[in-house]
Amino acid sequence: MYLQNFHSIQPPYQKNQKECLEWLSEAHKLAQKNQEYSQEDYLKMLQRVGCPETQIEKRYFFIPDVERSNWDDKPIYPVKASSHGVSMHMRHEYYHKTVKELFERIYAERTFPDDLIHVSCTGYISPSAAQMTAVKAPKPVTVTHSYHMGCYGAFPALRMASGFLANENILGKKLTVDLVHTELCSLHLNPEDPTLEQMVIQSLFADGCIAYSMSTQQPKQGFRVQSLYEELIPNTTGAMEWMVSDWGMKMSLSKDVPMMVGDKIRDFTTRWLAERGYDLSHVVKNGLFAVHPGGPKIIDQVVKHLELKEEQVAHSRALLRQRGNMSSATLPHLWEQILRDDSVPSGTPIISYAFGPGLTVCGSLMEKL
Repeated sequence: MYLQNFHSIQPPYQKNQKECLEWLSEAHKLAQKNQEYSQEDYLKMLQRVGCPETQIEKRYFFIPDVERSNWDDKPIYPVKASSHGVSMHMRHEYYHKTVKELFERIYAERTFPDDLIHVSCTGYISPSAAQMTAVKAPKPVTVTHSYHMGCYGAFPALRMASGFLANENILGKKLTVDLVHTELCSLHLNPEDPTLEQMVIQSLFADGCIAYSMSTQQPKQGFRVQSLYEELIPNTTGAMEWMVSDWGMKMSLSKDVPMMVGDKIRDFTTRWLAERGYDLSHVVKNGLFAVHPGGPKIIDQVVKHLELKEEQVAHSRALLRQRGNMSSATLPHLWEQILRDDSVPSGTPIISYAFGPGLTVCGSLMEKL
């Protein structure tokens, strides 16, 4: 199986990390009407516990709230009138409108596939924007939804796509499956909840949209998918959660998640590659590591426990600086960057990792064509 035809769409609004933290501190101050903390106090908290400007330079968003200076004129976070922001219903309406426009843009330039997998953990509407677009195709397009997986969402979608392409006897002959990620993480902030845990999360996440294809025929440019693997880490189910709440979806995140991943990653990788007939030492010596940048400490732990060189995770660190954490859309953006980097030669092994609730650890081995 092969990955190819990457097409990312950059969200229209951006702020550098300094401006993001200032915006968040103002939102929290306005939302906490009866508290003694000043905006400067909230900013100091965000600077102390959040991801700093040295790790994330800027983030991109599909909501205009980060640009508008008038807090009475914000579609999602009019915190003077509603300290929580608008309801979950209104946030999903905004998500649906935005994602319909994104799908229209994508398939104005792209040939429709046999199957389309829509990946997201930030909005669910039925019929979905994917279905509303696919029904306009000149041929039947099967739509599948791969939702609520969090940051590792690309991996279940890749497994689905490979199954669709491989099972000709059951599903009929299929040549191409498109995977489209639409993540609007910015919709899921509650300004009335300024706990330190939430401030860490608010300092990391951004919005992202990307489409790409899996096919059975080798392209001129792309990746050969050689192996996909996934495990749950025992005794870690409470370490990370992503739950629907009244005021957006709420994430909980233990500060120990990077250590939990680090303690697991070498055994996970050794067992996985050995079972598939690959040599870990060869991959570590010759490969690039596309680590989902859930935060800088995740990358640090993978480097430490696999004894990697910094240049082997340079693309992960660069994407975190350039875009922040875009949930499931992050790894596909990373693959797109590696594919377009002429300094990465054909034949380079690419090991990818992503992590999410469960705790779930996912890995893939690909080769750049």
